[in-house]
Amino acid sequence: MSPGTVAAPRPAHPGWLLQLGLRAAVSALPALLALAGVLAIGQLAQRVLWPALFLSDPALRLEETLLLAGTGLLLVASLGRAVVLAIAVRAGAARLRTSASPGVAAATAGLRGIAWAAAAVVVDTALSVWFWGVLVSSAVALALGGPVVSALGAVGVAAVLSLGALLGPAAALWLELGLVVSVVRPVRVRAAAAEALGILLARPGFLLLAWVVTAIPAGLLAGGFQVLAAGAPGPGVAAAGAKFVAVLLVALVEAGATLARLDALAALVLDREGALPPPPPVPPAPVPRATLLGPEVVEARPVGPIAPWNPGAPG
Repeated sequence: MSPGTVAAPRPAHPGWLLQLGLRAAVSALPALLALAGVLAIGQLAQRVLWPALFLSDPALRLEETLLLAGTGLLLVASLGRAVVLAIAVRAGAARLRTSASPGVAAATAGLRGIAWAAAAVVVDTALSVWFWGVLVSSAVALALGGPVVSALGAVGVAAVLSLGALLGPAAALWLELGLVVSVVRPVRVRAAAAEALGILLARPGFLLLAWVVTAIPAGLLAGGFQVLAAGAPGPGVAAAGAKFVAVLLVALVEAGATLARLDALAALVLDREGALPPPPPVPPAPVPRATLLGPEVVEARPVGPIAPWNPGAPG
């Protein structure tokens, strides 16, 4: 390095990014409650309307009504989730930002959240069609083909299983990161997608760590709440109330984990801009001290006057 060049700042520590994300998620209580409410509406729609659709009396002829009502309610809940999540992440990044950049307006963030929600549906559908199409065709070739075709089918099954286990989480992380970049920085969706891909390839370890420390504990807590709700005695008001409370708690846990993860990704994007607050300074190590006296007690006692020394005097 030449004397005139300046060293690039080191990326922030993953622990500091996660701490900032958790702090931003907890401080935004209205956004957290709004996201939890939208998630609870979606879960209630799935738990109530679909069983009623498939288990209702055919003589009532409510199939089309329930289908339209359930589809509409799920669509509204999905759009509400996209808007609330985008605005909440935008607000969290604004609280973390140290520069004077204006950022993205709340209305623009909401529209970009809807755009990325639609992109998530398209990507998920494409991956599902690719995965099941290649898997079924490879399995048929493996079972019914000749020796060469069976070998190719076995290779295809192994390839689609291994790539599917990698591409699914990678696509989910890329979509979340693209949403974060779109609402944190004033860039278009296409540029945000390219930047999100670059960040994903540059720091895949942090993205995976952020998902592990948020999604896995949230899943365990949600599973525990559902188990407790399933243990409610018999059908009745108590069981219905327990299931309703479980839905609210699961939605609240999922909302908190999602906001903490996305706010941590927003901190990562701000760190690349140099607009992230630095971590607190590490306190200096204590100065070692030598022990001059042992554990025994030292006692001072008064003494009388000392006589002058006379070397010739008798002892």
